[in-house]
Amino acid sequence: MADRSEVPGTSSPDAPADASVPTGTPVPPGPVSPTSGPPAAPVPPHRTVLARLDADTDAVVVTGTDDEARAALVRGLAEDGRRVRVVAPTAAEAQAWRRRLGEEPARSHRVAPGIVGTVEEIAEHLAATREQDGWLIDLLGPDDTLDAPTATGPVPPLAAGDLATLRRLLVAEHGEPGSGARPRLDPARRHQVLPPPAELPPEPHVDQLAGELLDVAGPAGSPGREAARPLIAALACLPPDAAVALEPAVRRVDETVMALGRGGEDAPWARRVIDAVLDGSAVAAWARFTAALAVVDGVAEHDRLAGSAQVRVTDDTIDLEAAAVAFERFAAFLAGGGSVRRMFKSDEQRAVEAALPGLAVNRVEPTTLEGATAVAHHLRLRQAEATVAAAAAPLGRVLRPAEQRALLVHRLLSLRELGARAAADLEDVDRLRGLLVALPVDVRPPTEGLPAVGRVVATARRLAARSSADLARRELGDVVARLSSGSLPSEQAPELRAAVAALRRLDVAGYAAAVEAVDAARDEQRDLRRSDTLAARLIEWPGLLEALDADTSDATWEPRERRWSQAWAHRRAAAWLPHAELPDPLVTTRTLQPRAGEADLVVVPLDEGAEVDARVVALPGPDDGRRLLVRRAGP
Repeated sequence: MADRSEVPGTSSPDAPADASVPTGTPVPPGPVSPTSGPPAAPVPPHRTVLARLDADTDAVVVTGTDDEARAALVRGLAEDGRRVRVVAPTAAEAQAWRRRLGEEPARSHRVAPGIVGTVEEIAEHLAATREQDGWLIDLLGPDDTLDAPTATGPVPPLAAGDLATLRRLLVAEHGEPGSGARPRLDPARRHQVLPPPAELPPEPHVDQLAGELLDVAGPAGSPGREAARPLIAALACLPPDAAVALEPAVRRVDETVMALGRGGEDAPWARRVIDAVLDGSAVAAWARFTAALAVVDGVAEHDRLAGSAQVRVTDDTIDLEAAAVAFERFAAFLAGGGSVRRMFKSDEQRAVEAALPGLAVNRVEPTTLEGATAVAHHLRLRQAEATVAAAAAPLGRVLRPAEQRALLVHRLLSLRELGARAAADLEDVDRLRGLLVALPVDVRPPTEGLPAVGRVVATARRLAARSSADLARRELGDVVARLSSGSLPSEQAPELRAAVAALRRLDVAGYAAAVEAVDAARDEQRDLRRSDTLAARLIEWPGLLEALDADTSDATWEPRERRWSQAWAHRRAAAWLPHAELPDPLVTTRTLQPRAGEADLVVVPLDEGAEVDARVVALPGPDDGRRLLVRRAGP
């Protein structure tokens, strides 16, 4: 809309301009009539403006001024008793107005990193950067009120690079929403046990250790070498304490097995029994047999006290225990003064006479004290023979009653000695098994039988006999122990378990692949723990964590990361600005005008080309082309 122009009057200071002058181009004052007397004093510019405002309008556009005239106009308006507010479009222009008006320059403030200046400059900066830096206020809300205007504010919890790293790691763990791609990081990796790189020997060294160990079974490429690999690997990977105890244990087993071979005709039977016990099929029968051998402890004494008596059992139904007791009681009866009678026989005599038909007694008279005692002890020998025979039968050893007492005694004593050797052998094998139980079931060498035990013993002794192989065995065992100790298998990373399993098989190629997988798993775990560390630094800023959880896209976050520090400074400055003291009551800026307080008149420097629906007041002064809008304050 075109401006409407008014010519300032020259009569009374408060008189309005001539209303008959048409609007449009400003008209300069006319000459003074020679008959009108002396010329009137010029009207001050502020009076002209006030006159128009007081007449019929709330705002006028003032032209015909330069910087000095505009400053004089504002001073005149203020000196007239009205509250005047100059609203500069920029902070720089506000400072210029202060200089022209003789006001104190606004003080500079250091509010946040990168934000330093006057209150107007800071407000102007915040308004200009609100769109790109105000997002942090939207997420976290305003910063805390600051007491000190020069406070530099808090350091961001993360550097921009760390924020980008955290976002990248969150995407790697949870995936990009909607992408369908499988996440690269497995959350379970966080708590898995992985060894430091130094704990894993390099592949060439493992290959050298494997070669030293396998050389005890034959040269490279030989069938025996590969056949012995599982057993050699298992023995080489025993824990250190078991490895130290292995050599004495296998030496003891070797000795007891050799001693077993000196067991006479029953030695093969004893070997079969040991095999059956080791494979678990004769454990109960062996326990009953060893318990039965306890009766052999009294055989030598019974043999001595039986003297020359020879007793055979001719009736299989006879109770040897009852018969032996009967003769023992009869001997005690005779030793106490009793006698044998034809009539009125004693109970002891009748019990003996009832047992005699089932017995064949030679070389002694059973009805005498000496004979009854000898028969009783011989019957105890027969009872021991029957007990051992009954226990040996389930183990495949058939014991027929010996014709002669000497053969009976010899057989029982031989069986007891053989049983003791077998028991010692089984005990030594159990001790060996106790060492091997430290190995996982899938690599533990079998010991179900003397042939399998013999292979373990022979291999272990060859390893111990060769110093280089023994050193390699101990080193490899130490490595496996370090990798396996301190955690349960379920707590270990699958890649670590694969590396240990490859070592226990002396699988060098498999170990190399597992080590590469361990390195990758370690990188993955490092990334997850790095993500946790960075996220923990945002724990006091839940709004940021929620925003990252909802959206991790580059489109959203890359602009924020580029302006990360500036956004934190913006948030701090935005919290400081409402509490900042304004520089003076006369000059302000558009941004700070709402806080400038009440005013009667507002003076606004107009931008070039700005259209304003107000009358124009053209002052008779130098004109630099810039205009002022003077309006009454109010809604």
